[in-house]
Amino acid sequence: MRFIFRNYLLRWTGFMEVFLSFLLILSVVIAAAGLVLNLYGLTQKLNDTGYFQKFLGSTMALIIALELIKMILRDTISSTIEVLLIAISRKLIVSEGNTLDFLIGIIAIAFLFLIRKYLFVSEFSTDSGIVVSAAMPVAEAEKLLRRVLPRHAHTVGGVVAQIAGEENRKLKEGEVYTVNGLKVRINRMENGIIEVVEFLTGGEKEG
Repeated sequence: MRFIFRNYLLRWTGFMEVFLSFLLILSVVIAAAGLVLNLYGLTQKLNDTGYFQKFLGSTMALIIALELIKMILRDTISSTIEVLLIAISRKLIVSEGNTLDFLIGIIAIAFLFLIRKYLFVSEFSTDSGIVVSAAMPVAEAEKLLRRVLPRHAHTVGGVVAQIAGEENRKLKEGEVYTVNGLKVRINRMENGIIEVVEFLTGGEKEG
């Protein structure tokens, strides 16, 4: 029951995120219209680099807003890092800071690239088990769990769906299935599709 209630709240927060993203898109469209009008002023001030800097800064701000919308809708670590990269890049391009500020910005970008390359994880552990995306390939899940899983599906979610079909059970949030002796629980579904599963390793009862 608590999984159903939790996911019900998650869906509502998701709807609110979509609504706020829509408002943000409207604001970007309005601001972009203002940029088009500013193009005329740009033609009148061809030698004014300061005016162009402001125009460039406004354009970059809109780009960051668009990336922020994608980050909200995708809800992934990767999209968050992309927004940070663009935001720092905007700061470096538009601002007129000293050499130290520029160096700090470069180092920050380098760290973000390192995080994305070496520290990005597709799963996390809880007291009861390991939570992963249902889209995780079976081969990757086998390395994570150090156990052999059925290969009649390409993804973890596909394996769970296949087992549920073989057992004539309906896919349902909070339901626990056994995969080669390992218990797997569906933590979240969206439109009948498994989104997140949890490999139970102990510490919590089924259901």
